[in-house]
Amino acid sequence: MVTGLEPREQRLLFRGKEREDSDHLHMVGVRDKDKVLLLEDPALKDIKLRSALAGQAVQSPYRTFIEV
Repeated sequence: MVTGLEPREQRLLFRGKEREDSDHLHMVGVRDKDKVLLLEDPALKDIKLRSALAGQAVQSPYRTFIEV
């Protein structure tokens, strides 16, 4: 809830490797003060961006001054 990402959209990196959903942090060696990166899945990010752009109407930079 803090990041606004669904669990399927999250990717967890520790020591340069992506960790699996089934991995427990203590089992892969994460200790106090270690850095763990939480990233958004780039493939899902691209899909969300494409769907957002497809949902928007294409706006013209030109404006009609006189209608005939």
